[in-house]
Amino acid sequence: MKVSESDPRSIRTREQLREALMGLAAEKYFSSLTIQDLTHAAGLNRTTFYLHYVGLHELLEDCARALFAQMRADIYTHKLAPSRHDRTMLVPFVESVFHHLEQHEKFYRAMLGRQGDPLFRGLFQELLSELIFEPFTGQQTDFATLPHLEMNLRFFSAGFAGVAAWWLEKGRPISAEQASRQVVRDILSDYLRLMQM
Repeated sequence: MKVSESDPRSIRTREQLREALMGLAAEKYFSSLTIQDLTHAAGLNRTTFYLHYVGLHELLEDCARALFAQMRADIYTHKLAPSRHDRTMLVPFVESVFHHLEQHEKFYRAMLGRQGDPLFRGLFQELLSELIFEPFTGQQTDFATLPHLEMNLRFFSAGFAGVAAWWLEKGRPISAEQASRQVVRDILSDYLRLMQM
């Protein structure tokens, strides 16, 4: 029997499990983690784990969604007037993503890298796609009639996920600010062109 997700104790327990997962995944391969490892690190028992999650991948998905909610909140603290002709207005938004990756660097490096978890990489890309799609949702865009638009946006999200994995695996060879400016200058100009459709 699952417990209520809105119960304060449940919220606290889920946070403990997410933190334990992030810590352990940064230390060893996700594929080698066990529920016993996780509950031991969280100071909980297996029964408590199963009150909240079916298995490790369900916890991992919950963790990814919690991280993206945090990332989305950070991104939308920027209140810049959108100008589709000025791509530099995107720099603070892209910087927010890189700073979020920095904040959880060990976890993201482990999970997005070559030895990471395919489910997490796919989920990261899917959630990134949602962020990229958001500017279009207010435009009544019908993706069913514009499959090339959806195809391009998915290409950008896959590319950005690849850039994020490379940046972390290489030990952040350039700063978040430099990486953001380069992404905006060299990659997102085509994204802005799509937004003008």
